[in-house]
Amino acid sequence: MKIVYICSPFRGTAEEIRENIALAKRLSRKAALEGHAVICPHLFYPRFLDEGKEAEREIGIRAALKLLELADEVWVADGRISAGMAREISRAGELSIPTKCVCDPEAAEEHLMNAVISGKE
Repeated sequence: MKIVYICSPFRGTAEEIRENIALAKRLSRKAALEGHAVICPHLFYPRFLDEGKEAEREIGIRAALKLLELADEVWVADGRISAGMAREISRAGELSIPTKCVCDPEAAEEHLMNAVISGKE
């Protein structure tokens, strides 16, 4: 069983944070259903650390980077790369941990459905 670290955005407006959390959950679910152990720190640390306080955010990021050391692979969410994600990707490179760009399962399903409906499969 591989340990997969989920690297996806977190910060933004209240609506963006809700969307980013939903994305992290979908990617984590995808990894778990594929038989991997999942590390997704931004679904964990914001539950008890205040993202609005830079000192607490930095504690969470440093802890996440430590957890990243356990990973066999880093799954990077397809799309924009946030500053926090860039730190995770950089650290994975320093540790020679393979990174893989992963699309959102919900977006992929929607794209496929649209292609089937439009006949552009």
